[in-house]
Amino acid sequence: MKTGVVKISSISTEVRLNLLRTLHLLIILVLIASVTIIAGCQWERNKDTFPEVRQSLSESMKQIDKQPGILLTGFAADSKVKLYKVGIEYDPGQISNEQLKQIVTDYLSHAASNLSPPNNWVEMLKPYQLRIEKLGDAQKAPVIAEKGIGSTEIKWFFE
Repeated sequence: MKTGVVKISSISTEVRLNLLRTLHLLIILVLIASVTIIAGCQWERNKDTFPEVRQSLSESMKQIDKQPGILLTGFAADSKVKLYKVGIEYDPGQISNEQLKQIVTDYLSHAASNLSPPNNWVEMLKPYQLRIEKLGDAQKAPVIAEKGIGSTEIKWFFE
């Protein structure tokens, strides 16, 4: 009878060892899956959105073109320095400085809303530079507004 007890005990130990190995394997698989998920999320967060933002800003230029008093618009981007340039020629007799600020803000909001997922323009442009330039007869001071990398505010340089 003792031999039967020994066999049951030995089988029980063998089963325990297999369960323990299975548990260790399961823990390792969960850890690997967790690291993979976290790494994927980090990559997504650090993903360069410059091309998507550039496209949205470029396509949204139509918003500015529709405004009365806007004569000409242009858009350029330089990914090396993370800079977006928006050129605007406008009639100061028809558009005040405050109206121009509102037109630009509406344009930026429209561009941000077209991203996937939709965003606000402050967050959209935070990692980038923005320069608003006056087109046309702007030899004296072509830059009318700027926003630096990391900044959430546009600085306006009206005369």
